[in-house]
Amino acid sequence: MIMPIGYLRREPPASIELIAQLEGRIGHSLPDDYRQYLLQQDGGRIDNNTRAVDTVFSLGDVPDYASMWDKLGTYQERVPSWLLPVADDSTGNLYAISVRPDDYGSVWFWDHEEEADEGDPPSEDNITRTAQNWAVFLDSLQAL
Repeated sequence: MIMPIGYLRREPPASIELIAQLEGRIGHSLPDDYRQYLLQQDGGRIDNNTRAVDTVFSLGDVPDYASMWDKLGTYQERVPSWLLPVADDSTGNLYAISVRPDDYGSVWFWDHEEEADEGDPPSEDNITRTAQNWAVFLDSLQAL
């Protein structure tokens, strides 16, 4: 039997203003399914699951480990500019959403163990497409 993921903590919905602030910062509109997710719940801590997803980043007032704003600064020079980091796993890897036209809205896994050396531009050698969009990605997470 397939069990949907659970949350250890759900953040309250993000405001339209915070979403607009994020879109302004990244210079792109958010994919509709991810925008709807933020309007329903602004991220949170996820229970044990098949992809080891730990935290979906929040736009609201949360600790740095869960803050989208903190992650945008931390990963700005480390992740390709067309990827928006949206979640991490229990070992420090990221899940990110594409904002480039070719595969807009698709979700990618970013492996921190294989990232470009410090000072080098971000590489695409350490990323793998994992889902066609955010909704499919969330549906693929199964409780352990």
